[in-house]
Parts: sequence; structure tokens; C-alpha cells
Amino acid sequence: MDASLTPRFIQSTTFGEITGVKTKRSKYLAQIFKKSKIPYQETRDMHKWQLCHLAMVIPIADAYYEARCPKEVGLEKDIMQRTAKRLKRNFSFLKKKLGEISPIKLNIFIILPVNILAFALRFLFNSSFGDKFMYRHSMRARDEMIRLHREFYGYMQVLRRR
Repeated sequence: MDASLTPRFIQSTTFGEITGVKTKRSKYLAQIFKKSKIPYQETRDMHKWQLCHLAMVIPIADAYYEARCPKEVGLEKDIMQRTAKRLKRNFSFLKKKLGEISPIKLNIFIILPVNILAFALRFLFNSSFGDKFMYRHSMRARDEMIRLHREFYGYMQVLRRR
């Protein structure tokens, strides 16, 4: 087993009560993470956070599934371009419908031009971080990611009609 936590600046372990209110239970969980030295953040709107997380991880997984050689997808410029467009589209749509992106740093997908985003993705997909936290998960959880893809884009269609 090879277990790791994503670096704090990328993504702390995130949790929150469905009501958005801090409870005894959430305070206790925060204490456990703190004592264990696990970077964490509590969010008031876990639903929004999860949607934004899916808006990012689904296009990343899709890139691997569309690649001729998933391990080397970062070399496929057309897929990096398509992935950048999907990320920009997903986050622009969610910002319009939800009013904000969570966490706020994910607004980078809206701000960066597609070509710069695609260029950055090439490095990310080819990095050891990409291998450990993106490639391996996408390859091992293919059925889960495909189902999440269907459910997320289906949910976006519901939001679009609102």
C-alpha cells in the first residue's frame, strides 16, 4: 500500500456538516486531524465543494480514458486542450449557477486562458504528483469515475434548466 496526503496547498482534507453549522462532531473531527498533523479545512457548504471537486477530477479522469496511452496522456496536446476547455466550462458554469467556487483557488480554471491551462496540464499529467494522485486513482477507480461523470453532467443539466 502506498498512502499519501495531497500537499496542503493543493488540497487539505475537507469536511463539513450538511447543515453548514459547526457541531460538536465536526469540532471533534477537527481536533483529531489537528492532533494527527493532517492538514484539514472545514467548509460551510460541502455540497458546493463536492460539485467543484467533481468539476475538476472528472475531466482529469476523462483525459486518461481518452488517451492512446493513458500513462503518457500529457504528451497528447489535443487531449490537454480538450481537458482545459472542459475545466474552464465546468467552473464557469458552476460559478454562474452557484455564485462562487469552493475553494476559491479553483477560480484559476476560469481565469487562465485555455492555451496556458493546457500547457500547465501537460506538466501536471507528466509529474510524479500526477502519477500518484491522478493517474493511479483514475485507473483503479474507472467504474466509479465513469459513473460520477454521468451523474455530474446529468446534475449540470438539471442546474442548466433552473
